[in-house]
Amino acid sequence: MKDQNSIEDKETTAEKWNRAKAIFLESVHKPDAHLRGCAHNQKCYNELLEIREQVIEHVQSLGNPY
Repeated sequence: MKDQNSIEDKETTAEKWNRAKAIFLESVHKPDAHLRGCAHNQKCYNELLEIREQVIEHVQSLGNPY
């Protein structure tokens, strides 16, 4: 997702929460070459990706509290 125009102030809290969740998921999906390089050097790359997948699944399953 690419940042677009600013958002109107007339949004509900639920809409803001959903957008924040989407942005958080985007940040987890985005590869970080430096951190992945560290994981390779420390021989825990596969474990890093396992944790990443678990976090993605957990966040996707979160219900909107609003």
